[in-house]
Amino acid sequence: MIRFSSLGDVVIQTSVVQWLKSTYGDKLRITFVTSREFKDLVDQHPLIHRVLCFDRKAGKLAGLVKEIRALHETDPVHLMIDLHATTRSTLLRLMLSELPRLVVDKRRLERWLLVHLPFVGLKRLISNYLLGREPQVLRVPRDWQGLLLAPALTPDSPLTFTPPPPRPQHDKPYVLFSPVASFTPKRWPIESFVELARQFLQQPEYQQHDLVIVGGPADTYCEAFNQIQDARLINLQGKTNLKQSTGWVQSAKLVVGNDSGMNHLAEAAGVPCITLFGPTHESFGFAPYGKNSSTISHNLWCRPCSPTGKNKCFRKEQYCFTLTNPERVMSEIQSKLAAL
Repeated sequence: MIRFSSLGDVVIQTSVVQWLKSTYGDKLRITFVTSREFKDLVDQHPLIHRVLCFDRKAGKLAGLVKEIRALHETDPVHLMIDLHATTRSTLLRLMLSELPRLVVDKRRLERWLLVHLPFVGLKRLISNYLLGREPQVLRVPRDWQGLLLAPALTPDSPLTFTPPPPRPQHDKPYVLFSPVASFTPKRWPIESFVELARQFLQQPEYQQHDLVIVGGPADTYCEAFNQIQDARLINLQGKTNLKQSTGWVQSAKLVVGNDSGMNHLAEAAGVPCITLFGPTHESFGFAPYGKNSSTISHNLWCRPCSPTGKNKCFRKEQYCFTLTNPERVMSEIQSKLAAL
Protein backbone atom coordinates (compact mmCIF):
# COMPACT_ATOMS: atom_id res chain seq x y z
CA MET A 1 0.00 0.00 0.00
CA ILE A 2 1.50 3.32 -1.11
CA ARG A 3 0.76 6.66 0.57
CA PHE A 4 3.76 8.97 0.75
CA SER A 5 2.10 11.99 2.41
CA SER A 6 0.78 14.00 4.08
CA LEU A 7 0.29 13.47 7.80
CA GLY A 8 -3.51 13.49 7.87
CA ASP A 9 -3.83 11.51 4.65
CA VAL A 10 -1.57 8.74 5.96
CA VAL A 11 -3.74 8.48 9.08
CA ILE A 12 -6.97 8.44 7.05
CA GLN A 13 -5.70 5.67 4.78
CA THR A 14 -5.20 3.33 7.72
CA SER A 15 -8.96 2.80 7.30
CA VAL A 16 -8.11 0.72 4.22
CA VAL A 17 -5.76 -1.37 6.36
CA GLN A 18 -8.55 -2.00 8.89
CA TRP A 19 -11.01 -2.91 6.17
CA LEU A 20 -8.72 -5.32 4.32
CA LYS A 21 -7.62 -7.12 7.47
CA SER A 22 -11.19 -7.44 8.76
CA THR A 23 -12.17 -8.94 5.40
CA TYR A 24 -9.24 -11.21 4.57
CA GLY A 25 -7.96 -12.06 8.04
CA ASP A 26 -4.57 -12.81 9.50
CA LYS A 27 -3.17 -14.46 6.38
CA LEU A 28 -3.09 -11.07 4.65
CA ARG A 29 0.26 -9.33 5.15
CA ILE A 30 0.28 -5.60 4.50
CA THR A 31 3.41 -3.62 3.64
CA PHE A 32 2.85 0.14 3.96
CA VAL A 33 5.06 2.46 1.88
CA THR A 34 5.28 6.05 3.13
CA SER A 35 7.65 8.97 3.51
CA ARG A 36 10.26 8.66 6.20
CA GLU A 37 8.92 11.58 8.25
CA PHE A 38 5.57 9.79 8.68
CA LYS A 39 6.97 6.39 9.62
CA ASP A 40 5.97 6.81 13.28
CA LEU A 41 2.31 7.00 12.30
CA VAL A 42 2.22 3.41 11.02
CA ASP A 43 5.40 1.73 12.26
CA GLN A 44 3.80 0.04 15.29
CA HIS A 45 0.37 -0.47 13.73
CA PRO A 46 -0.74 -3.97 14.83
CA LEU A 47 -2.29 -4.75 11.43
CA ILE A 48 0.69 -3.67 9.30
CA HIS A 49 3.31 -6.34 8.68
CA ARG A 50 6.14 -4.03 7.65
CA VAL A 51 6.81 -0.39 6.72
CA LEU A 52 9.04 0.75 3.85
CA CYS A 53 10.20 4.37 3.77
CA PHE A 54 10.90 6.80 0.98
CA ASP A 55 13.14 9.83 1.45
CA ARG A 56 11.23 12.68 -0.23
CA LYS A 57 14.15 15.08 0.21
CA ALA A 58 16.45 12.85 -1.82
CA GLY A 59 13.63 12.31 -4.31
CA LYS A 60 15.09 9.11 -5.81
CA LEU A 61 12.79 6.12 -6.24
CA ALA A 62 15.44 3.66 -7.41
CA GLY A 63 16.35 2.55 -3.88
CA LEU A 64 12.70 1.98 -2.98
CA VAL A 65 12.13 0.01 -6.19
CA LYS A 66 15.13 -2.18 -5.38
CA GLU A 67 13.81 -2.77 -1.86
CA ILE A 68 10.34 -3.77 -3.09
CA ARG A 69 11.80 -6.10 -5.72
CA ALA A 70 13.97 -7.77 -3.07
CA LEU A 71 10.89 -8.18 -0.90
CA HIS A 72 8.97 -9.64 -3.82
CA GLU A 73 11.59 -12.36 -4.28
CA THR A 74 11.28 -13.61 -0.69
CA ASP A 75 7.64 -12.70 0.13
CA PRO A 76 5.72 -12.31 -3.15
CA VAL A 77 3.65 -9.16 -3.57
CA HIS A 78 0.22 -10.16 -4.88
CA LEU A 79 -1.26 -6.67 -5.14
CA MET A 80 0.09 -3.12 -5.07
CA ILE A 81 -2.49 -0.52 -3.97
CA ASP A 82 -1.69 3.07 -4.86
CA LEU A 83 -3.49 5.24 -2.31
CA HIS A 84 -1.78 8.41 -3.54
CA ALA A 85 -2.14 8.51 -7.35
CA THR A 86 0.45 11.25 -7.81
CA THR A 87 3.22 11.63 -10.37
CA ARG A 88 5.69 10.02 -7.96
CA SER A 89 3.51 7.03 -7.12
CA THR A 90 2.65 6.59 -10.82
CA LEU A 91 6.35 6.52 -11.66
CA LEU A 92 6.88 3.92 -8.92
CA ARG A 93 4.15 1.76 -10.45
CA LEU A 94 5.72 2.07 -13.89
CA MET A 95 9.09 1.02 -12.49
CA LEU A 96 7.38 -2.00 -10.91
CA SER A 97 5.27 -2.87 -13.94
CA GLU A 98 5.56 -6.60 -13.22
CA LEU A 99 3.35 -6.24 -10.11
CA PRO A 100 -0.47 -6.19 -10.25
CA ARG A 101 -1.96 -2.95 -8.97
CA LEU A 102 -5.07 -0.96 -8.10
CA VAL A 103 -5.18 2.84 -8.06
CA VAL A 104 -7.41 5.01 -5.87
CA ASP A 105 -10.01 7.15 -7.62
CA LYS A 106 -9.27 10.68 -6.42
CA ARG A 107 -12.34 12.12 -8.18
CA ARG A 108 -10.28 14.75 -9.93
CA LEU A 109 -13.07 15.77 -12.34
CA GLU A 110 -15.63 16.19 -9.53
CA ARG A 111 -13.14 18.17 -7.46
CA TRP A 112 -12.30 20.37 -10.44
CA LEU A 113 -15.99 21.10 -10.99
CA LEU A 114 -16.54 21.91 -7.32
CA VAL A 115 -13.65 24.37 -7.40
CA HIS A 116 -14.43 26.06 -10.72
CA LEU A 117 -18.22 26.21 -10.97
CA PRO A 118 -19.32 29.82 -10.34
CA PHE A 119 -22.65 29.45 -8.52
CA VAL A 120 -23.48 28.16 -5.05
CA GLY A 121 -26.38 26.11 -6.45
CA LEU A 122 -24.16 24.28 -8.94
CA LYS A 123 -21.53 23.70 -6.26
CA ARG A 124 -24.22 22.25 -4.01
CA LEU A 125 -25.28 19.81 -6.75
CA ILE A 126 -21.69 18.64 -7.24
CA SER A 127 -21.15 18.44 -3.50
CA ASN A 128 -24.33 16.48 -2.75
CA TYR A 129 -24.68 14.21 -5.77
CA LEU A 130 -21.19 13.61 -7.17
CA LEU A 131 -18.97 13.89 -4.11
CA GLY A 132 -21.28 13.72 -1.10
CA ARG A 133 -20.34 14.40 2.51
CA GLU A 134 -19.16 10.85 3.09
CA PRO A 135 -15.79 10.80 4.88
CA GLN A 136 -12.73 9.52 3.08
CA VAL A 137 -12.36 6.64 5.54
CA LEU A 138 -15.62 5.18 4.20
CA ARG A 139 -15.43 6.39 0.62
CA VAL A 140 -12.20 4.69 -0.44
CA PRO A 141 -13.03 1.17 0.79
CA ARG A 142 -16.47 1.40 -0.84
CA ASP A 143 -14.81 2.36 -4.12
CA TRP A 144 -12.95 -0.94 -4.04
CA GLN A 145 -15.70 -3.11 -2.58
CA GLY A 146 -16.68 -4.48 -5.99
CA LEU A 147 -13.11 -4.82 -7.26
CA LEU A 148 -11.96 -6.84 -4.26
CA LEU A 149 -15.33 -8.55 -3.66
CA ALA A 150 -15.20 -7.47 -0.05
CA PRO A 151 -17.93 -6.14 2.27
CA ALA A 152 -18.22 -2.44 2.96
CA LEU A 153 -17.15 -0.96 6.25
CA THR A 154 -19.89 -0.37 8.78
CA PRO A 155 -20.05 2.96 10.65
CA ASP A 156 -19.25 1.28 13.98
CA SER A 157 -16.08 -0.33 12.65
CA PRO A 158 -12.72 0.92 13.97
CA LEU A 159 -11.82 2.94 10.90
CA THR A 160 -8.53 4.65 11.64
CA PHE A 161 -5.79 3.96 14.11
CA THR A 162 -2.44 5.33 15.16
CA PRO A 163 -0.18 3.44 17.56
CA PRO A 164 -0.37 4.96 21.06
CA PRO A 165 2.92 6.76 21.78
CA PRO A 166 4.13 7.51 25.31
CA ARG A 167 1.48 9.71 26.93
CA PRO A 168 2.55 13.00 28.53
CA GLN A 169 2.93 13.03 32.30
CA HIS A 170 0.28 15.65 32.85
CA ASP A 171 -2.11 15.47 35.79
CA LYS A 172 -4.71 18.04 34.66
CA PRO A 173 -7.35 17.78 31.95
CA TYR A 174 -6.60 19.93 28.94
CA VAL A 175 -7.93 21.13 25.60
CA LEU A 176 -5.47 21.15 22.70
CA PHE A 177 -5.27 23.76 19.94
CA SER A 178 -3.53 22.93 16.66
CA PRO A 179 -3.33 26.22 14.67
CA VAL A 180 -1.13 24.67 11.96
CA ALA A 181 -1.85 23.64 8.37
CA SER A 182 0.32 22.83 5.39
CA PHE A 183 -0.70 26.01 3.52
CA THR A 184 -1.25 29.50 4.94
CA PRO A 185 -4.77 29.97 3.44
CA LYS A 186 -5.91 26.81 5.31
CA ARG A 187 -5.08 28.39 8.70
CA TRP A 188 -7.71 30.18 10.71
CA PRO A 189 -6.01 33.52 11.54
CA ILE A 190 -3.58 33.15 14.42
CA GLU A 191 -4.97 36.27 16.11
CA SER A 192 -8.37 34.52 16.19
CA PHE A 193 -6.78 31.47 17.79
CA VAL A 194 -5.09 33.70 20.38
CA GLU A 195 -8.37 35.44 21.20
CA LEU A 196 -10.05 32.04 21.49
CA ALA A 197 -7.31 30.97 23.90
CA ARG A 198 -7.95 34.05 26.04
CA GLN A 199 -11.68 33.36 26.13
CA PHE A 200 -11.14 29.73 27.09
CA LEU A 201 -8.72 30.55 29.90
CA GLN A 202 -11.10 33.19 31.28
CA GLN A 203 -14.09 30.85 31.53
CA PRO A 204 -14.79 30.08 35.23
CA GLU A 205 -15.88 26.50 34.51
CA TYR A 206 -12.52 25.64 32.94
CA GLN A 207 -10.23 26.94 35.68
CA GLN A 208 -9.05 23.37 36.33
CA HIS A 209 -8.20 22.83 32.66
CA ASP A 210 -4.97 23.62 30.88
CA LEU A 211 -4.67 24.72 27.26
CA VAL A 212 -1.97 23.05 25.14
CA ILE A 213 -0.67 24.38 21.81
CA VAL A 214 1.16 22.06 19.38
CA GLY A 215 3.07 22.97 16.24
CA GLY A 216 6.23 22.10 14.39
CA PRO A 217 9.58 23.94 14.49
CA ALA A 218 8.68 25.96 11.37
CA ASP A 219 5.31 27.10 12.75
CA THR A 220 6.77 30.19 14.40
CA TYR A 221 3.46 32.08 14.15
CA CYS A 222 2.43 30.02 17.20
CA GLU A 223 4.72 32.28 19.24
CA ALA A 224 1.78 34.72 19.26
CA PHE A 225 0.30 32.66 22.11
CA ASN A 226 3.23 33.69 24.31
CA GLN A 227 1.63 37.11 24.80
CA ILE A 228 -0.93 35.41 27.08
CA GLN A 229 0.37 35.48 30.63
CA ASP A 230 -1.32 32.43 32.14
CA ALA A 231 0.44 29.43 33.66
CA ARG A 232 -2.29 27.15 32.31
CA LEU A 233 -1.27 27.84 28.72
CA ILE A 234 1.39 25.37 27.59
CA ASN A 235 2.91 26.30 24.23
CA LEU A 236 4.73 23.23 22.85
CA GLN A 237 5.38 24.65 19.38
CA GLY A 238 8.77 23.36 18.24
CA LYS A 239 9.32 21.47 21.51
CA THR A 240 7.92 18.06 20.53
CA ASN A 241 8.48 15.64 17.69
CA LEU A 242 5.62 13.97 15.80
CA LYS A 243 5.37 11.00 18.16
CA GLN A 244 5.31 13.24 21.24
CA SER A 245 2.73 15.57 19.70
CA THR A 246 0.60 12.52 18.92
CA GLY A 247 0.78 11.56 22.59
CA TRP A 248 -0.49 14.99 23.63
CA VAL A 249 -3.32 14.77 21.09
CA GLN A 250 -4.37 11.31 22.27
CA SER A 251 -4.60 12.44 25.90
CA ALA A 252 -6.58 15.64 25.24
CA LYS A 253 -10.25 16.05 26.15
CA LEU A 254 -10.88 18.01 22.96
CA VAL A 255 -8.83 19.12 19.94
CA VAL A 256 -9.54 22.33 18.01
CA GLY A 257 -7.73 22.84 14.72
CA ASN A 258 -7.80 23.48 11.01
CA ASP A 259 -8.50 20.97 8.27
CA SER A 260 -5.11 19.33 8.87
CA GLY A 261 -3.28 16.33 10.23
CA MET A 262 -3.62 16.85 13.98
CA ASN A 263 -7.40 16.70 13.78
CA HIS A 264 -7.15 13.44 11.84
CA LEU A 265 -4.87 12.11 14.58
CA ALA A 266 -7.49 13.08 17.15
CA GLU A 267 -10.14 11.18 15.19
CA ALA A 268 -7.90 8.12 14.98
CA ALA A 269 -7.49 8.19 18.77
CA GLY A 270 -11.20 8.66 19.43
CA VAL A 271 -10.69 12.19 20.78
CA PRO A 272 -13.50 14.66 19.93
CA CYS A 273 -12.39 17.45 17.64
CA ILE A 274 -13.67 20.69 16.12
CA THR A 275 -12.37 21.23 12.58
CA LEU A 276 -12.31 24.73 11.08
CA PHE A 277 -12.80 24.67 7.32
CA GLY A 278 -11.85 27.67 5.20
CA PRO A 279 -10.90 27.37 1.52
CA THR A 280 -11.25 23.56 1.47
CA HIS A 281 -14.55 21.71 1.55
CA GLU A 282 -16.05 18.88 3.59
CA SER A 283 -17.07 17.11 0.36
CA PHE A 284 -13.43 16.42 -0.41
CA GLY A 285 -13.80 13.72 2.25
CA PHE A 286 -11.59 15.12 5.00
CA ALA A 287 -14.25 16.17 7.49
CA PRO A 288 -14.25 14.32 10.84
CA TYR A 289 -16.52 11.29 11.08
CA GLY A 290 -16.55 10.77 14.88
CA LYS A 291 -19.95 11.14 16.51
CA ASN A 292 -18.53 13.64 19.03
CA SER A 293 -16.70 15.72 16.42
CA SER A 294 -17.96 18.64 14.34
CA THR A 295 -16.99 21.18 11.70
CA ILE A 296 -17.41 24.94 11.33
CA SER A 297 -17.57 26.41 7.83
CA HIS A 298 -19.44 28.90 5.62
CA ASN A 299 -21.25 28.21 2.36
CA LEU A 300 -19.67 30.86 0.12
CA TRP A 301 -19.83 30.90 -3.68
CA CYS A 302 -16.03 30.98 -3.96
CA ARG A 303 -15.48 28.03 -1.65
CA PRO A 304 -13.63 25.77 -2.28
CA CYS A 305 -11.09 27.78 -4.25
CA SER A 306 -8.62 24.91 -4.70
CA PRO A 307 -8.52 21.18 -3.92
CA THR A 308 -5.78 21.54 -1.31
CA GLY A 309 -6.40 25.06 0.03
CA LYS A 310 -3.03 26.37 -1.09
CA ASN A 311 -4.28 29.19 -3.37
CA LYS A 312 -4.08 32.72 -1.98
CA CYS A 313 -7.48 34.37 -1.58
CA PHE A 314 -8.29 36.83 -4.38
CA ARG A 315 -9.99 39.13 -1.88
CA LYS A 316 -8.40 41.47 0.62
CA GLU A 317 -10.25 39.61 3.35
CA GLN A 318 -10.54 35.81 3.45
CA TYR A 319 -14.21 35.61 4.39
CA CYS A 320 -14.33 31.80 4.60
CA PHE A 321 -12.29 32.20 7.80
CA THR A 322 -12.98 35.71 9.06
CA LEU A 323 -16.72 34.95 9.22
CA THR A 324 -15.82 32.37 11.88
CA ASN A 325 -15.28 34.44 15.01
CA PRO A 326 -13.77 33.20 18.31
CA GLU A 327 -17.15 33.47 20.05
CA ARG A 328 -18.65 30.94 17.62
CA VAL A 329 -15.82 28.47 18.21
CA MET A 330 -15.95 29.05 21.97
CA SER A 331 -19.64 28.18 21.94
CA GLU A 332 -18.84 24.92 20.13
CA ILE A 333 -16.10 24.12 22.67
CA GLN A 334 -18.53 24.64 25.54
CA SER A 335 -21.09 22.41 23.88
CA LYS A 336 -18.55 19.64 23.29
CA LEU A 337 -17.08 19.71 26.81
CA ALA A 338 -20.54 19.78 28.39
CA ALA A 339 -21.42 16.59 26.51
CA LEU A 340 -18.33 14.66 27.65
